[in-house]
Amino acid sequence: MNKVGVIVRASALHDREKVRALRDRLLGDVRTASGLAIEEASQPSSDQLTAILVLTGGVERDVLKIVAQIPSPTLLIAHSGHNSLPAALEVLARIRQDGGEGRILYGTPEAIGEGLRQELALANAWNAFRFSRIGVIGEPSDWLVASDVDRAFLKGRLSIELVHVAIDDLLARIEAASAPRKDVNAFVKGAAAMVEATADDVRGAVQIYYGLRSLVDEHRLSACTVRCFDIVKRLKNSGCYALSRLNDEGIPAGCEGDLQSLFSLYLAHLLSGQTAFMANIADVDPPGRSIGVAHCMCPLSMAPSYTIRSHFESGLGVGIAGTLPSGPCTLFRLGGERLDELFICEGTIAETTVREDLCRTQVRIQVDDSVDDLLISPLGNHHILLAGHHRETIERFYGRYLAL
Repeated sequence: MNKVGVIVRASALHDREKVRALRDRLLGDVRTASGLAIEEASQPSSDQLTAILVLTGGVERDVLKIVAQIPSPTLLIAHSGHNSLPAALEVLARIRQDGGEGRILYGTPEAIGEGLRQELALANAWNAFRFSRIGVIGEPSDWLVASDVDRAFLKGRLSIELVHVAIDDLLARIEAASAPRKDVNAFVKGAAAMVEATADDVRGAVQIYYGLRSLVDEHRLSACTVRCFDIVKRLKNSGCYALSRLNDEGIPAGCEGDLQSLFSLYLAHLLSGQTAFMANIADVDPPGRSIGVAHCMCPLSMAPSYTIRSHFESGLGVGIAGTLPSGPCTLFRLGGERLDELFICEGTIAETTVREDLCRTQVRIQVDDSVDDLLISPLGNHHILLAGHHRETIERFYGRYLAL
């Protein structure tokens, strides 16, 4: 869904030509500022986002008739003249009294356009999130004692299907797969250096990717999580390259069978259209308001420079030491068995560090707010790092669809 249908309501008391000119100017300005396909609509439609332009006052009851025909939340567009905003305020107050939800988009054409883009992202993410097929390949790792989900809730409330695949099935796929030379060469040539890993390790890592990709395609998975340490133990290699590449191909793929973090990773992708980095919380500095995160599975699209190393804990196979560019970022995690808890903060990627006692890709984040909650009421270990500031969009999605 990438279109916005705007239903316009204006009082018959106003001059018709002036109303038409005002409507055309407002819609044209918002269309130009947003870059969206915005057209006037006569009635709601399921194939587009519907908003109501409250062009003048005196239309409150007419607007409420439209509200009864569209799903919550109601989007009202208002401007600063002709008693538009007073009417929108009255309508939204009534919607809330009746137990509904809504939002007034008001201000400059740029502000209204940004609100419409955000609402499109929320609606598209929700439509994709529901009815997803999520792969659970192997059981969650034994050390994940606070990261499970309520399967019945996922199926009943979100209509999400968990597709369970035995780890032995994955290992059989890997054994049957091959590692194309062009893929091996591209990975090696793109690296700034290759340290502990060998050419055989790289070929094995590419082979693991093709085995995993065949499962993803066969089961039509929207996202997946893998009990990856079983790969390390049995193949003497890691799934880091495979998971990195899947993420870059638009299939959110997480480590260690961690479902809460996988859903966080998936949501980050759906809301932003970007690739995200699933990482351990490795260090927290409350006085300095900084957080260090690290993992060996870094999507290459997020790292303009990377070094091919071994997997940190085992010293085997392939791990990725990526250098992430500095800039604004968001760190968050959904928690709870029903995904009804949220930790989120915004900040700046300050530096990429190199420590031999941490996973290979290491990032220090300078955050805007207190980090005390990570040490007082954590939701778990793994968190999701996303380039750019996305807190408002994530919190709006969480509050609308997940918070109970």
